[in-house]
Amino acid sequence: MLKRVRVRLTLWYVTLFGLLLAAFSIFVYIVLSRTLHEKLDQSLLNAASVVAAGFNSEAAEADDGAVSSAAQALNEIRMPGVYLAIFDGDQPLASSFDQDDPISIPKDMLSDAYADGRTSFRTLEHYRWDGARAVVTVSHTKGKDYLIAAAEPLHDLAQQLESIRNVFYFGFPVSLLIATCGGFILAKKSLAAVVIMSNQAEQISSRNLNERLKVTNKGDELGHLARVFNDLLSRLDQSFESMRAFMADASHELRTPLSIIRGEADVALSQERDASEYREALATIQDEARRLSRVVDDMMALARADAGQRPLRVQEFYLNDLVEECCKAARVLALHEGVSLTLEPSSDIPYQGDEDLLRRMILNLLDNATKYTPSGGSVSVKLEREPANIKITVSDTGIGIPVESAPHVFERFFRVDSARSRAEGGSGLGLAIAKWVAEAHEGSIGVNSALGAGSTFTVRLPGQRPTNEPG
Repeated sequence: MLKRVRVRLTLWYVTLFGLLLAAFSIFVYIVLSRTLHEKLDQSLLNAASVVAAGFNSEAAEADDGAVSSAAQALNEIRMPGVYLAIFDGDQPLASSFDQDDPISIPKDMLSDAYADGRTSFRTLEHYRWDGARAVVTVSHTKGKDYLIAAAEPLHDLAQQLESIRNVFYFGFPVSLLIATCGGFILAKKSLAAVVIMSNQAEQISSRNLNERLKVTNKGDELGHLARVFNDLLSRLDQSFESMRAFMADASHELRTPLSIIRGEADVALSQERDASEYREALATIQDEARRLSRVVDDMMALARADAGQRPLRVQEFYLNDLVEECCKAARVLALHEGVSLTLEPSSDIPYQGDEDLLRRMILNLLDNATKYTPSGGSVSVKLEREPANIKITVSDTGIGIPVESAPHVFERFFRVDSARSRAEGGSGLGLAIAKWVAEAHEGSIGVNSALGAGSTFTVRLPGQRPTNEPG
């Protein structure tokens, strides 16, 4: 039950709401209680002041003593629920209490009133009351001090506070119940879009990756989540399409040499032949097997690169020496094809990188340039240092690449002319490997070419390459 998000959200909401409601209720109760007590104290003080004024007036007009003046003053003032008394010291002169139930005001309260000369607020405990609130003020009459006491039971105030507490006791669980129902409904409604997206996502598989989640509100967080998920689906769709295309191209690429090998073997075994015919068939089989081996090696290299299983073996070496070695190795093939290969001299350029991978990249570029340059053409190689990069340029005077095909030459198994490429022995993976090597060294590779005008491949490597692994 608690594993469901809507339940957890509801519990968090109700818990927070309950804590806030409890804190608010306690705060309101404390403020109300203090306000009611202060109001009662002020009411008693006003009553005592009125009695003091009446007592002073009666004492000034009558000469029959303080007791008579006190009784007359209390008879003229009636305040329901308020008990009044006039004291001479600690002896009561008159009171509104029954004679059988005289008020018992503590002596320390009276002495405090005398010492204070103004007013003393105390909670007065009486044997017949659950509790009372009392006020004592001093009246100066004919040069003598008398104490005027006003008291009121706390029963009515306690009932009011109890009523307030009962409201809180009843309202708190009711409010929590309403908050729980409302929170659950709000959580359910808020997560409805997530449920819809989950149901839509469950219907998407490798067969229908072209489908996308519906984005109802692009501005909120769920809309952003749907857009991110749709972007992920787009990338997965592209990856699956690339994988399907790769598998189809790989199957087609491997099928041709296998068909040739099988055909040559079937022809050779169909009847008795002389030794020269067998040697010719075996030579053809050997050439196709080598081509097949190159394709498999290139596919394995790219597969390991995609899986991140080919970390860079970083070491220090001179990049100019590596380029010179590659040109020497490629010059043999270039001379066989009737193509001249030149390397412009450069200064020593120390570099940190994977020497084997960089050698493979340069040889692939030289091999590609030589194959597609007619006899009598030329290939030139240039290595130079830029302010932030090291640039390797391989230019040829070959057949060139159409403008519309130039952006695709680094794709796997892409060929401008499939028949010519296979006849030249290419696998369609050399430039893809070159691109991966350059990017693994945090560099880039590009081509500038036009049909019939030759091609120029440019590799840029960072001047100080960090020693990390390719992603």
